[in-house]
Amino acid sequence: MAEGIKKVSKQETTVKKVSTSDSETGPLDYTPLKEISFGVQRLRDSFVKENKLSSVQFRLNQLRNLYFAIKDNGEAISRALEKDFYRSPTETKDMELNVSLAELVHTMANLHKWVKKEPVKDVPFSLKNSPVYVERIPLGVVLIITPFNYPLFLSLSGIIGALAAGNSVVMKTSELTPHFSQLFTEIITSALDPDIYYAVNGAVPETTELLNQKFDKIMYTGNNMVGTIIAKKAAETLTPVILELGGKSPGIILDDVKDKDLPTIARRIAWGRFTNAGQTCVAVDYVLVPEKLREKFVKELTRVVDEEFFVGLNKDNKSYTHIIHERAFKSLYKMLETTSGTIVTGGYKNADAATRYIPPLIVDGATWEDSTMKGEIFGPILPIVSYANLDRALSEVITRHDTPLAQYIFTSGSTAPEKNALVAKIARTIRSGGLMINDTILHVGLANAPFGGIGESGYGAYHGWFSFRNFTHERTTIEQPLWKDITLKSRYPPYSDSKSNLAEAALLDYGGKVWFGRKGNVEMNGPSTFFSVWTTMVGVATIGYLFVTS
Repeated sequence: MAEGIKKVSKQETTVKKVSTSDSETGPLDYTPLKEISFGVQRLRDSFVKENKLSSVQFRLNQLRNLYFAIKDNGEAISRALEKDFYRSPTETKDMELNVSLAELVHTMANLHKWVKKEPVKDVPFSLKNSPVYVERIPLGVVLIITPFNYPLFLSLSGIIGALAAGNSVVMKTSELTPHFSQLFTEIITSALDPDIYYAVNGAVPETTELLNQKFDKIMYTGNNMVGTIIAKKAAETLTPVILELGGKSPGIILDDVKDKDLPTIARRIAWGRFTNAGQTCVAVDYVLVPEKLREKFVKELTRVVDEEFFVGLNKDNKSYTHIIHERAFKSLYKMLETTSGTIVTGGYKNADAATRYIPPLIVDGATWEDSTMKGEIFGPILPIVSYANLDRALSEVITRHDTPLAQYIFTSGSTAPEKNALVAKIARTIRSGGLMINDTILHVGLANAPFGGIGESGYGAYHGWFSFRNFTHERTTIEQPLWKDITLKSRYPPYSDSKSNLAEAALLDYGGKVWFGRKGNVEMNGPSTFFSVWTTMVGVATIGYLFVTS
């Protein structure tokens, strides 16, 4: 797969702007079940016969079309999400549109480097003069299933990586955002070549039918229950999966925090919890705070919520997102009714079932057994759990909510683990998909850093180069000239000790010598330059001697 293969002529962008009026989009048009298998097969046939995406120029042109499709329809996308769950257009722009366009531009700017063959170094002596390299080839046809909470960003990020890697894409967006999903289908279908993209809309029956088809990779973002179903189904056909499953991500305040830093920490935690009404997979799901700081922190957090971020907030405020559906609203409301903690801000009695509005709520004095601590909240509720002993608190985290998608540590000391023993302890103890020190959720928007889970929060990473890697197969390729057979005869029968000695000498580095002994510490920086040069020279001489004598 090289950047110059099969160049195509420059394409012009023909993307149209799409309206979000109900008369044009209406309810989401579900894809007929009988059409799904044909749609997937059409892409598979095209991938094999046409393989348009083998041209990197074609990929770039398609990504260019995608860029202008999103940029030109940004306002329409924002209005659609406002209809679906009262999402503020500003929040959509800041949290989805801008980061999506940034990842697109980053991918297009670097794709020519990513597709280059990667030479394999330190090969055996017998391959020194043969080209040995890793080439990253497309997987084929991939399925991407995305959730409601950030439907544009999560959908586009997968599409960008899959197309950049040379794959055709079958897309399934959430039925819980019908206005957005209908609009997104129209926009992207009109922007991309029909031989490489197919959108499926629907709910459980349509998703089930999709999973009955054969794909070369599946990417799913959502909850653990559905993720487990998808992983089991994919295993039947040995289909690899990227799973991003969320989890109960802690915010941990260290006891070295100074009073002067509490306002900043409170702001960052409040933003990381209540953005998108808490419906964020990497949101701060609960706060662990030292007992000596609990009262001061809760007071400061309450002030930030009531007097800075959400002054006079009510269900009619256009800057605050609501809960996605009635079932989620009822679940959150029940959680509040049964908590043993104290709700210190907002007041859940101000919630409105008709519009699915729940204000930002802080639950002080929560325990590990509290209703708010049973699982991921996915709403605007933030329990505060105090601790007297950090080691015991970390033990509880691992026992109850191991391997979260993210963790957040707050300190007034150094942010560097090598300079702050407590930060180092937490980072080493809690395995998480991502880690931020003194801030929240920003890592998700990085176009050139991996984002993904570990353990219960999923596996596989994406964004930029890491999406490209995860949507390709890294194929080792060796170009072995026929004329070299004279140097390879030691591997052929009949076998002898002299042939075996020659094969061993040609395979082992440093002439078969090592720079470490049976006891003591192994040198962390590897062999010295003198050792490497001298043993290599001796090894080459030995190979020459064995070749002649054999």
